[in-house]
Amino acid sequence: MLRRKSWADEYLVSGGARVLLTSDSTWTVGYAPNSRSGLVDHLRARGLGMETVRNAGLGLLSPEGRMVDRFRDQVMFPSWNDRLETVGYFGVGRGAKPYYVASPATQIHRRSNALVGVAEQHDLLSEGAAPVLVNDPLDAVAIERISRLSVGRWAGIPLCDTLLSAEQARILGRYAATDTAIVVLADSSEGQRAAVGYLDDLSRFFARVWAVELPSGHSASTLITSEKSRQLLHDSLLVTRPLSDYRQPRKRRRPPIRLPAANPNPPALSPEP
Repeated sequence: MLRRKSWADEYLVSGGARVLLTSDSTWTVGYAPNSRSGLVDHLRARGLGMETVRNAGLGLLSPEGRMVDRFRDQVMFPSWNDRLETVGYFGVGRGAKPYYVASPATQIHRRSNALVGVAEQHDLLSEGAAPVLVNDPLDAVAIERISRLSVGRWAGIPLCDTLLSAEQARILGRYAATDTAIVVLADSSEGQRAAVGYLDDLSRFFARVWAVELPSGHSASTLITSEKSRQLLHDSLLVTRPLSDYRQPRKRRRPPIRLPAANPNPPALSPEP
């Protein structure tokens, strides 16, 4: 459970994810205390052997040979396999730019065979929402919020500084009841080149793979923080072009396509709770 008034609390609130601190949230989120061996000691007291803790990816050996916590002072998100079982975690660490710590490879977990956010948005995906690939979990939460505040057309999936794998694309294809996937492009050219690399794997499971560019200098989590910018986020997600266009020089790209509204008179975005 998150501790009130901690940096983790501020990280969520400033990133427009206050909803994660309420009982209304569909997301599972936690906090790993800034403790050298708090979790390890707790698990030992519950009767778990240290080899089991290490094999589960929750502990590691220090240079002194002592078992210590792998995750410390981090906001924690579970990662799910293709059966929507928790098999690992991503920790978001404190810093001017968030950094991510993933569970190591174990008997049940590989980074390439698990995703954050799939179970939390299973209802959206099963009802036709398009998976929207972003980097940061708070951007994924923002996209989920804008989706639930409108007509439920998107589900945010964070990659947390990892490249999309064929197995992750398959998981999305299994749970998404749509033929469309969307990739939100980063501002940097390096980020855009990485996103283009997702095309082949996504195209195996989705007939249409679109790209979206948000206003320069903004992310989904910065746009979710006010009513005016929420509308901008909503409208930006509707303006897409094929991701394959980004394999071409800019001067040859086709104009963006504005997706049609889900109905002739879509409801206005509800106020943020």
